[in-house]
Amino acid sequence: MVAQNGRPFAPGALLVRAISLDREAFILWSPVLMGCGIGVYFASPFEIPVIFTGLSFILLLALWIVGRGVFKIMMTATLLMISGLMLAQWRSAQVAAPVLNESTRPIALSGQIARIEPQQGTSARFTLNQLQMAGFDPHDTPQKIRVTVRTQFGEAKPGDRVSFRAILNPPPEPVIPDGFDFARDAYFKGIGAVGFAVSDVAIIGRATEFSILSKIEGLRYQLADRVRQRLGPDAGPMAAALLTGMRSPIAEKDVNAMRVAGLAHLLAISGLHIGLVTMVAFFVLRAGIALVPAIALRLDGRKLAAIGAWMIALGYFLLSGATIPTQRAFLMTSVILLALLMGRQPFTLRLVAFSAFITLLFSPEALLSPSFQMSFAAVTALVGAYEILSGKSWLKPDKSRFGRRIAFYFLGVSLTTIIAEIAIAPFAAYHFNQFTSYGLLANLVAVPLMAFVVMPAGLLALILMPLGLEGWALDLMGLGVSIILKTAHQVTGLPGAEWIIPALPTMALVFFVMAGLCFFLWQQMILRLLSLPLLLVAAALAASQRPPDLLISRDADLFGATTVDGLAVSTLSKARYSREQWTRVTGAETAFLWNKALMEREAGKGRAGRPLAQCDAMGCTMGTAPNLISIAFTPEALREDCHKAHILLAAIPVWGACPIPDIVIDRFDVWRDGAHALWIDGGNIKIRSVREARGNRPWVRNRQHKETEQNQQSDEDGSSAFESPDESFQ
Repeated sequence: MVAQNGRPFAPGALLVRAISLDREAFILWSPVLMGCGIGVYFASPFEIPVIFTGLSFILLLALWIVGRGVFKIMMTATLLMISGLMLAQWRSAQVAAPVLNESTRPIALSGQIARIEPQQGTSARFTLNQLQMAGFDPHDTPQKIRVTVRTQFGEAKPGDRVSFRAILNPPPEPVIPDGFDFARDAYFKGIGAVGFAVSDVAIIGRATEFSILSKIEGLRYQLADRVRQRLGPDAGPMAAALLTGMRSPIAEKDVNAMRVAGLAHLLAISGLHIGLVTMVAFFVLRAGIALVPAIALRLDGRKLAAIGAWMIALGYFLLSGATIPTQRAFLMTSVILLALLMGRQPFTLRLVAFSAFITLLFSPEALLSPSFQMSFAAVTALVGAYEILSGKSWLKPDKSRFGRRIAFYFLGVSLTTIIAEIAIAPFAAYHFNQFTSYGLLANLVAVPLMAFVVMPAGLLALILMPLGLEGWALDLMGLGVSIILKTAHQVTGLPGAEWIIPALPTMALVFFVMAGLCFFLWQQMILRLLSLPLLLVAAALAASQRPPDLLISRDADLFGATTVDGLAVSTLSKARYSREQWTRVTGAETAFLWNKALMEREAGKGRAGRPLAQCDAMGCTMGTAPNLISIAFTPEALREDCHKAHILLAAIPVWGACPIPDIVIDRFDVWRDGAHALWIDGGNIKIRSVREARGNRPWVRNRQHKETEQNQQSDEDGSSAFESPDESFQ
């Protein structure tokens, strides 16, 4: 290609010209650019001064006003990014609330139940607000707490005021640098402490104030309980989750099976569920209107059905918990129905961009959640791919033959599954350290069942429930759910159903995302081709990632080492949650108790090399002088290791002088800075702590001094009081 003066375009000029020609795509990049600004806020190791962002915005706005052409486009993009940064700052200040700084002994407390989430068995997880806590000034009392109740709680319902004794802990920090940060998640939800009840729950006041939210929560709780009682412990929890969004009672084996089979998207109420409910409601209402000539001949039945379907979708949205995937799905459904009312094309990438923009506008922290990332990745890829393929004749079914229409339906399910699986694969690798192999096979069975049996029967059950006639509809729904669960377990049992991989670096995920966005959002081919180098960079970053060689837990009660056989750990009786997360993050198939002679990995050879460690009851030694690493469990080992080790890791405090080691990480260090990870490459040693990875942010506890630790509960006590990334996906 040459310019009018006969000289060839430079690559930069070609890109600028292509961007100027692709102006219709600018609106699609608006939420992406705003998301970049939000990402900068959360990636920063410190709070960016508000005055800096404010002055920057004013300066950029002035430049935008006087700018022209390409310069104005650049200023628009930069303004959107700085707007995202300011939005995240505002949201962080808005949700700021007291957070518990240290664990407590059993204390008396009272509060109003905001939410009850049934767990497996007879336990439940309470979220309480309007708190009164013994020994706490009102100004220091958390706004909300989340407490696991394994004791008796009677007929307690959302809106009731209750009292009991509980042990509370600060929201837990990550168990590995750059790992899932529950404390940050809790901060934006207003949760200032987590813990567990140590006494029965007493109801000291029934709900008296009329609150729409508490009424909805009470209805969700009662409905879920009614469904579980009807369908039993197998299909009941999943059926209840599909109607109310309450996933907690689902058995862990069923959740794992759905995840490995590539069916986890069925558990998170999202576009599929909202879409099916809306579609069924629309066609049923339209058919009903057509049967009444007095209405059908005077009014537009299509528009009336769209309005009625939207109201039913709104009810389902509120009933299902209004999670991030549900918000996105409801927004898109609302715009689709509005487009139908106005006679416009409903399925476009602009609709996806609008939904993303609104979600980030009200909840900028949603950008970090797996549910936001995976749901928008899937829907962007699906809408973008079908826009590209929309002109293909082979995608248009022959409506004259029923067999071809059935074949076309399963072709559509297959194509949709493949596109969605590819789109969410980087996020599954980043957040859950896994790839699944048989998602297409499982979805070919599960999706038609969801579309034609489970969700229509569930909607019918909700309609009939006030009349007490829902039994047969719930039974039909339970049958479909049972077949889906059986399919998930059978697929999970196939060889190679799940591949565990080490955690991806954050920048690899960023480049994967940018590659996908360039391909689907731009219309000019030269701009779409930018996705190829971005994809190659992402793959190179992913391939270069190396898991830590040594890990120390946040309470110094667990040590881990990556070996050729998996993750070797110092104990299997403590820190269960940390051990499980380490196993996945390092890409290990299993964790095992290290013995007297661990073997190191030989890079690229897949077999054991020289001995990695020699261990006994007092500690371990690794390597040889001058790069000797010692792990001390007892004071006797500490005294010896202080005089020979190059790096000393101690499960106990190191008091006084320790002359020889260049690096000492003891119990106080992990108490102050959180879990540590070490990468060892001969004499080169890289150390990274959770505190270093998190920086100095509002949700990070600031512990500067080596003080005596208060009673800390083990991961076994606290793990049920908080959620993993898998649980946050809902």
